[in-house]
Amino acid sequence: MFSIMTPRRVLIVMLFLWCAAIAAAPLLSSLGGPLAASGAFLYQLFSRVCHQIDGRSFHIAGYKFGVCIRCTSIYGAFFLGVLFAPFASRTIGRRLSSRSLILLSALPMAADVALSAFGIHESTAVTRMCSGALFGFGLSVPLAEPLEELVQKILSRSKNILRIPYATKAG
Repeated sequence: MFSIMTPRRVLIVMLFLWCAAIAAAPLLSSLGGPLAASGAFLYQLFSRVCHQIDGRSFHIAGYKFGVCIRCTSIYGAFFLGVLFAPFASRTIGRRLSSRSLILLSALPMAADVALSAFGIHESTAVTRMCSGALFGFGLSVPLAEPLEELVQKILSRSKNILRIPYATKAG
C-alpha cells in the first residue's frame, strides 16, 4: 500500500474505480439479494452518462455492463492513457496540439456514428470499441496533466481536514 498518495496515484485509483464499477454493476446484479441493489444503484448512476442499450453493451453473467461498448472503451482507454501519460505526452503530445489530438481521435467515432445514422455503414461492436478506445486515449494525453493538477489542488485544500499524507509531483 502507498504510504503517500501523489495526485497522479489518486487520479489513477479514481479512474480504476470508475472502470471497475462499470463491470461491477452486472456482477453485483447477478448475485441477487442486497448486492443486486448495489448493482441497480450503479446502473442508475451510469444512466446519467450512457444510453445503456442492451444490444450495444458487453455482458457478464447475463447482465450488461454499466455503460455501452463505446463508453466502456472510452473509459478503459482513458484510464490506460492516463496510466501511460508520461510516455504518451513525450511522444504523441510533442507532435500534435491538444486540440488537434482530441479532434483527430474523435473523427473515427464521429464517422462511425454519422455513417450508421445515415444508413451507409452499420456500426458494430468492433467499430464502437475501436473508435471509443481511440477517442478515450486521445483525450487522455492532453487531459492527464490538468487532471493531476486538479487533484493536487483538491488534496492540498482538504489535507488539513482529512489529514491525508500526500506528495506533490516532485515528491
